[in-house]
Amino acid sequence: MVQKRDDLTKKYPRLVPIVVLSLLLAAYLLTLDRGLRPDELTGGDLITHQYAQVQGRPSNAPGYPLYVMLGQVFIRVARQIFHPFFNPIQIISLYSTLWGLASLWLLYHLLLRPEVTGQNHWLAALLTLFYGGTYFFWYYSVTTEQYTSAIFQTLLLVWLAFKWERRPTNRLLWGLAFVTGTMAANMLTTLFVVPPLLYLVFTRRPDILKKPKLVLQTAAAGLLPLLSYGFVYLQGARHPEWRGAGRWASAAEWFWQFVSTRQGRDELAPGLSLHQLITPEYPSLIWQELGWLVLLGGLVGWALLGKRKAIFLYASALIYMLFCTAYRFGNWFQVILPLYPLLVLGFGRLIGRLWTDARLPASPARIGLKIVIVLGLVALIGRRVTASVGELRVHQHNTVADTGLAPGWAALTDAEPGQTISASYEEWVALQYLMVIWRAEPAVTLVEPGAPAETLTRRAAAAYPALLNPAVAAPQAAGGSLIRLATAPMTTLPAEAAPVTVDFGGQVSLIGLKQTENGQVITLYWTAQAAPAADYSMSVRLWQGGKPLTANGEPLVQDHQPVWNTYPTSQWRPRTIIVDAYTFLPPPGRAPDQIQLVVYRPTASGFENLAVALVNLPR
Repeated sequence: MVQKRDDLTKKYPRLVPIVVLSLLLAAYLLTLDRGLRPDELTGGDLITHQYAQVQGRPSNAPGYPLYVMLGQVFIRVARQIFHPFFNPIQIISLYSTLWGLASLWLLYHLLLRPEVTGQNHWLAALLTLFYGGTYFFWYYSVTTEQYTSAIFQTLLLVWLAFKWERRPTNRLLWGLAFVTGTMAANMLTTLFVVPPLLYLVFTRRPDILKKPKLVLQTAAAGLLPLLSYGFVYLQGARHPEWRGAGRWASAAEWFWQFVSTRQGRDELAPGLSLHQLITPEYPSLIWQELGWLVLLGGLVGWALLGKRKAIFLYASALIYMLFCTAYRFGNWFQVILPLYPLLVLGFGRLIGRLWTDARLPASPARIGLKIVIVLGLVALIGRRVTASVGELRVHQHNTVADTGLAPGWAALTDAEPGQTISASYEEWVALQYLMVIWRAEPAVTLVEPGAPAETLTRRAAAAYPALLNPAVAAPQAAGGSLIRLATAPMTTLPAEAAPVTVDFGGQVSLIGLKQTENGQVITLYWTAQAAPAADYSMSVRLWQGGKPLTANGEPLVQDHQPVWNTYPTSQWRPRTIIVDAYTFLPPPGRAPDQIQLVVYRPTASGFENLAVALVNLPR
């Protein structure tokens, strides 16, 4: 059986990586991020990278210029292709998926090298599937942070370094320098492999420094990607609002402080301490991520790759570990991500040695060992995927916590094009995202939270009561989420309202109403000949077929003072129209045909009803 499979991979070798990447792509698409938690909207790398790629603005220091520039191109093209199938968050997440697939392609071909698995397609495929199912790689392949690009760059550099070991040509040297430059223009901590790489380069070609022309060509190749930092400077100069908090005398002063990554150094400083050398996170997450077998096997496998490659890999790991030890109270687990596939590479070398061990008899011991290896790798894959999907919750598709945009969508439901809206902070960040990233309609104008505007959200009215002054502008409900501050009182019933006449104790009168489809929003139009002496509340109860309408066994009722508690009846202007609204979630297919209206006021002993009326809803 094993021999037949080996023959199959020899006959169709190109199909193997395609099948592997297709399986992993399917898993990533099924778990692709499509929403945001409220805390993700308010700050952090994830949301910063999204705005950077969509707007073409500098990301976190030092700006990640190459990643942002390529991301902006990708998102513009992907919007045109994938818009009918994916929402904007998914499209931005696909950028990470693309880098992830490129990383897996490189890892597969590194594992396939003769000095690793002896060009064994099955071992390369199974080990690639294992790494593609690890939690951190999977998570960052389906969300919008940039770490899969760092893994790709590191693997690309290692791939070129292995080719350099075999044949150290000038073109490979320039390629190594160019990739190093791209790393310096992206995630700086990927450069930890560069000092060991220099050892690999100069022990193979000690004559390089004696060739000034070659040195200049190599330096030019390494510096070329750094020109992308001009993008950071230009965008910061053109858009001072993108620079962040602080004051700078010039764009140049801001730029140098920004690219020096002061923020990152400030975050690192608290981690530089001697207490708690081993924590539940560091280094525990390393062996939890890979498992002891792959971790130790990878370290052993490096030694089997040859002296120079072993020194290159061990030295790189040492630099990573020294930095992460110092940074163990920070985001060290993101820094160390490029090291994990290198450990899988070492494990592949160890497995490859066992697979081709000539000391075993040809049969049946060697066949039995191969079967054990394959079954063992399949078990490792199953265990890793189960842990990633289950206990570690790598699934980012439609998670219950992704409610961050809900307040913004609620406000847009009732908004009109060009309307100026003042929102609470939570609504403001959601609306800002929907306007910029989602390009949602209708397009509205946002003011800073707490600033006055012609329209307030209900949350803004509660959070910033100073924005309300009924003596100057009469509040009017505008659907289920907005309050319009009308400077001119309404005196004529709008055409969309159905006229009714219901008097409530000679204090207030209902003169019109309307409902949205299925009775989700009931809008009432009130008036009074004189402002009532008391502050009344209105209770609206949905009825259907002559009895209260229920959902989950509970009657559908909502009550509050007029205009979402912002316009007490004692402040009403006489003979004007007050627009009020009430929101409901009726069961599907069960639209109300009547409402029961109760106008009441609280008393020392409880409540006192002014009047109760049953009103037919317009059809």
